[in-house]
Amino acid sequence: MILLTGFFASSITAFQTSQFGLRPSSRKRKSEQSTMFFMSLSPSPADEKSAAVVAVPITKKSLASSFVVSMGQPSQTTSSSFQWTFSPIDQINLGNQITGGIGSQAIQAMGSNIDSSSASGMDGSFKLVCQIEESRIIVEAEIDVKQATDDVHALAAILSRIMIQSALKHLSKQGSGDEDVTIVVPCANNPTETCTEIYSLEALMAPNGHAALFAAVLPDANLNNIEMSNMVDAEGEPCGYLPRPLLHKFNVLHRGIGVVVCRDAHIAQDEKNPPDVYVHQRTDTKRIFPSLFDMFVGGVATAGESLELTAEREVGEELNLTRPSLSEPLFRCTICTSYNRCVVTAYTYKFDSAVDKISWQDEEVQWGDFVAYDVVQKSGALSIDRLLAANAWPGKETNAMEALNHVDNTITRDEDNWDYVPDGLLVWVAWLQWLSK
Repeated sequence: MILLTGFFASSITAFQTSQFGLRPSSRKRKSEQSTMFFMSLSPSPADEKSAAVVAVPITKKSLASSFVVSMGQPSQTTSSSFQWTFSPIDQINLGNQITGGIGSQAIQAMGSNIDSSSASGMDGSFKLVCQIEESRIIVEAEIDVKQATDDVHALAAILSRIMIQSALKHLSKQGSGDEDVTIVVPCANNPTETCTEIYSLEALMAPNGHAALFAAVLPDANLNNIEMSNMVDAEGEPCGYLPRPLLHKFNVLHRGIGVVVCRDAHIAQDEKNPPDVYVHQRTDTKRIFPSLFDMFVGGVATAGESLELTAEREVGEELNLTRPSLSEPLFRCTICTSYNRCVVTAYTYKFDSAVDKISWQDEEVQWGDFVAYDVVQKSGALSIDRLLAANAWPGKETNAMEALNHVDNTITRDEDNWDYVPDGLLVWVAWLQWLSK
């Protein structure tokens, strides 16, 4: 039997962040272009206060709720220890480096040189420590009970389950596939009591098998059919699986795509006369940002789904465009808002006027049409300026219209009053940066 112990609780409130970081796509293709990336990741020394933990460098960082998550990984030995450190974003000292709003702070904090000793001195920080032995795995939460809130317990509950996945993968590589896994954790509905769950390691390692780990957190969900997504690190690399409802509830960094649909041609860098692009309006029944406009078709990648497949699926579902016409991946950018933290990979889709026909997904789109590129560029900039004036823009503080000197601002159009989805505008700013390089 393999023993795992962890820390459990229930709900959490998402932390509001905003901003984007731009970096090249990791997929190497001949037409792929590079863009700037201003994050840096550094190893962290082991926490000297945790004598049972072998020194394991922090190899990944991510974002969840109000924390930067610094994630050590198991070594290649049979016995291994690793820890995840949770540093409150607002406690990380960035000196004079902070630019923009709290989203910029979150992304810069994720790229900062946080070590275990500095994190332990922050109010509200905590750790998950995993010890892997030949016959058992122990995951424990080191939380100051005087400072701990329900939110912290909830976050420890969820991410301990993702941490366990790293340990299970390690065990699987060590040839422990025939063993059962026993998980002993405080009950989700009553932390003073413990619950025991037994699984087959082989079953957990099967496709969608990790969904079973979240049964205590989502007791009413049908885990056999639930959509699973990836928590990812700052580079967009998967760290583990979690059900999509928890992804949004805890505002966990994840993977997604944004597709610009172009009329009869792809858009290349330094394009002199870009083709028209498709703009659509969200339905007025949408829970988030009803009736706002978007110049991207966007969506979240499901666990194990390639980003190309995600892009193809989303343009097929939203606009009924099913003919293969997707570009190579163009760039990646990280966007963070109060409801969405996503490493977005951008594509274009070439709409062929001679053969393609757009039809809308009724619950997603209420209007759409191809719009001249300069009109989209100007209306997007005006939408950003309105958000800036209302202190609601989730990106860098800048005059968005400064970059539009070549646009005829003397012409007023109805489109100038379009308000776009803020996270779409964040990707649009990254798009404009990519085009100019």
